[in-house]
Amino acid sequence: MHKRHEIPVARAEFTEWLLGFRAWAGKSPGGSAAWREAARQGVVSLAVPEECGGAGVGYEAACVALETLAEETGQSGLAFSLAAQMWACQEPISAFGTAIQRQRYLAPLLAGDAVGAFAATEYDAGSDLLSLRTTATQGVDGSWLLNGTKAFVTNGPSADIFVVLARTGEGSNLAAFTAFLVPRGTAGFSVGRRIEKGALDGAELCSLQLTDCRLPAEALLAGVGDGFAVLMHAMRYERAFILAPSIGLMARALKSGVEHVRMRQQFGRPLSANDAIRQRVVQMHMSLTSAREFLRTSARAADLDTLDHQRSSLTKLHVSTEFNRFCSELPDLYGGYSILSETGAMRLVADAVASRYYSGTSDMQMKIIAEGLGL
Repeated sequence: MHKRHEIPVARAEFTEWLLGFRAWAGKSPGGSAAWREAARQGVVSLAVPEECGGAGVGYEAACVALETLAEETGQSGLAFSLAAQMWACQEPISAFGTAIQRQRYLAPLLAGDAVGAFAATEYDAGSDLLSLRTTATQGVDGSWLLNGTKAFVTNGPSADIFVVLARTGEGSNLAAFTAFLVPRGTAGFSVGRRIEKGALDGAELCSLQLTDCRLPAEALLAGVGDGFAVLMHAMRYERAFILAPSIGLMARALKSGVEHVRMRQQFGRPLSANDAIRQRVVQMHMSLTSAREFLRTSARAADLDTLDHQRSSLTKLHVSTEFNRFCSELPDLYGGYSILSETGAMRLVADAVASRYYSGTSDMQMKIIAEGLGL
């Protein structure tokens, strides 16, 4: 593993960069062009060590940048997609990749010239890793033949580089899984159609099909049987930080909500004069503050290399819970206007509900936390 430089988030260089990034994000038109331009702005390289080609500023800086992007653009899918690449694709390549692999795959991701995706989930093997059916068989020449289907692959429709988990052994042994680096366009590798969804507007999902997909020996990420370690490394960071954009979305929604209740008149006075409305706003503020402080504390732990799986799951569970609590109050600030797209309330509610399920369901996070407590 590569230890990151202990550079504080308040460092002048990062603060200056963040101001410029915020200004760019506030004018961003959105869409695929914005995705690649955001990457080229440097957000995806913040947590990557300098020796791996990144900025080496750290996880807290990266989370602050993702918050800022979501707050300024109001686009949940854009920041979520970038975060998915950062934690589930870049992290394992940075940690386990060879120098050649980092140059070939990580460098274009950091430059914004390529999009990355992680493919582990299958239709009958979501959190149940031991049910994974995609197989990888090694030939006498050292090459590998992959066969199987992957589901719900974030960034899949546009991705150029895929980290794919496959079974190389039998049974329930965790050493039966291996990770591979698969470039788009590899023979026998096909990308399915975009999956329509009701949340995370702008983020792309699809399935993947591998049919006698042949890869050279050097496509291995880490070693044979190290797939579980690769997955757990990715999940440690993804679970902790995939919801960093939701902090920015909540901040944006709170600001808009406060403005609305101050301006909206009912019975000759603003809504903000109503104690019930004021209590809702305070509850939302509490949820946002709690989620932000919890996530950033976890990010600081990661910068000190002390983030463990229990804390990671606790972060995912806590932030998603507060996100949903925040959104349980939000529609009532607008009343009937909440169903209008201009308020964004219903979109945010859908994003909050979705946050309970990706990167491991809330029930799965509770299981991990309980086991960490010895239960």
